[in-house]
Formats: sequence, structure tokens, C-alpha cells
Amino acid sequence: MTGGPGRPRVCLACEVLHPPFDEGIRIYAANLARELAVVADVSLLSERDAVVAGHPVKGLLTDRWFLGRPLARHLRALDPEAILYVPWTSLTARTFFRIASLRRGAPRARVGVVALQPRRADRLSRWMARFGAPDRVLATGPGAAGQARALGLAVSRVGAGVELERFRPARPDERAALRRRAGIDPEAFVVLHVGHLKASRNVGALARLAGLPGVRGMLVASTSTRGEEPAAEALRRAGVIIMARHEERMERVYQLCDAYLFPVASSLDAMETPLSVLEAAACDLPIIATRFGSLPDLLEGAEGVAWAEDDEARESAVRSLMASTARTRGAGTRRAVEGRSWKTAAAEALAAVLAPAEIAAP
Repeated sequence: MTGGPGRPRVCLACEVLHPPFDEGIRIYAANLARELAVVADVSLLSERDAVVAGHPVKGLLTDRWFLGRPLARHLRALDPEAILYVPWTSLTARTFFRIASLRRGAPRARVGVVALQPRRADRLSRWMARFGAPDRVLATGPGAAGQARALGLAVSRVGAGVELERFRPARPDERAALRRRAGIDPEAFVVLHVGHLKASRNVGALARLAGLPGVRGMLVASTSTRGEEPAAEALRRAGVIIMARHEERMERVYQLCDAYLFPVASSLDAMETPLSVLEAAACDLPIIATRFGSLPDLLEGAEGVAWAEDDEARESAVRSLMASTARTRGAGTRRAVEGRSWKTAAAEALAAVLAPAEIAAP
């Protein structure tokens, strides 16, 4: 494949660039692929064949070390100017070995690795970072950026995006219709969380909120990972609605709710820029969240955001929201994410990986 006029040849690699797109890393990679294809000649690689936004994905990442001959032949024929790798495991020793394998197949390409979660910069990862160093780490949060610097790697901060036309505020009549179809009390104050059904994500906070008078909890669980049944059972006992199936129209779920809860504290349990928070904000929902990852950078001072690190603060935030007019007038959180389109995120990532090290943003 040769690049068109002004269009670089780009390879985007991600082990999980295939359906179902109901988990952060998959969603990030798929949206990056869609937007990169607009401005570049893109080859998409994953562990299995798929189609993303009408573009074919080649299933060439079939072994854990990226040592397969078909992958090497594909990269040699493509001769890309840039490789963007979105690893499932972020910056681990295994990731750096895979980067070395990608570079052997395309020695002239600039290689950027997207770091969505921080990992510990241990001795093995330090050694492997020298063996398989990317040209640039593209970090979506302060933790991953700090890890890259600790490993001696060049790093740029890049953002995630949100589909602003799809995720939008609902009119009162739309919300009422969505609730009728879902069989949810129109007067209930519905608090939503989206993500893996794991106790370590502090999903039990949703059960506690559901115990407040007039509050209904809802959790949309990722189908990409197996939920923990004890955590699920505790939520059900509290009356929390659990949706454990892939939702093609996730925007409708946000639109029927009154507030979004993000109670995660552990850096290992979510991307540093949680996409669900951006989607909820785009729908102009109030956000009740821990100061997790890049969220303070994105939302500090934004109208409609309540920072809550414990159950007492979360309960206080919900009570305040129930007494406010945010349900009818909107929370104002959409203004905080209006500049965060996936087009912008893809442009940032491509510019960062193609920029010479001496002028790339630190």
C-alpha cells in the first residue's frame, strides 16, 4: 500500500480491535482506527479478522510475542511511516518485546505506544524498555506519563475522545419515553455506572446509593470480561438494575438516567481517562467521581461535577442533586468535553508519533 497525496501510511495494532466494542481499550482503538482512516492510509491489525467502521482488520497478532511470519511479511510490504500500538496490557515488559517485533518488520517506521493505564516500572520492564523502546509513549493520564519518564522514554500526553453527536443531552420527553420503554419509575432518581462488574472497582458504592429513598441504581456491565457473581448478587439485593448484555445504543442508557457515578480508586481497574465519564458528560449528566487518573485535568472546576472519595460524600452529592434542577435544565458537564472529539484525539496521537523527538511535547 502506498500513501496518497499528503496521507501517511499508518499501521494501527491492537490485540482486541474486534467486537464486542463494550470495553474501554476496544472502544479507544476502534475510534482511533475510524478517525485515522480519514487522514491516513491505515492498516488495522488485531488477533482476529474483523471489520471496524467499514475497514478490514487483519488477524495477524496471533502469538503473544508478535513473532509470526505473516505479520512480518505484512509490515515489510506495507513499509509504514508510523505504527501506533494500543496494547491490552499498557507498558509492560511483554509490550516492549512486541514493540521490538513490530520494529523488526518495519524498521523505518516511527513507533508510538498508547499507554492507557499505569504499571509499575520494575526492573524487568526497565530492561525491556531499552530492548524495545518506542519512539514515543502516548500517555492518556499522569500515571502512565510518569511511568514512561521513569523508564527513560520520550512521552507525550494525548487525550481520549467522545462521539459528541451520538452522546447528547436528552429532552425531557425523550427521557420519559426511554424510561417507559425500560419500565423504570419516571420519578426515580437513577444513578448509573458503566464498566466491569468487579468488587475492586468499588461497584458496591452503587448498592449503598440505591438504599437512599427515591434512588434507583443501574449498572451496565462489560461483556468482554466475566463479572464477579458475589458482587452482582449484592447489587441485585439492593435493587440495582444490572444490564449484562452488549448495548448498541448506549447513549439511550445515559439519557434515561439522572447522574453518573464513577467510584473507582485503583489505577488497575480503569483507563486513566474513563470513556464512560466522557460519554456521561457529553449527555450533560451530573458526575459523581473520585479524583481518578486524568479526571481532575478534564473536569476540575466544571459545573455539575462532585468529587467524592467515600460513601458519605457520594450520598451527600446524590441528595444535593435530587434537590436541584439539574434533572430538567442539564448539569453543564457537556461544556467540559465539547472539544474532546475522536477526530481531535486521533490527530493528537498521529502528530505525537510523527513529530521529531526534539520538538514533540514533553
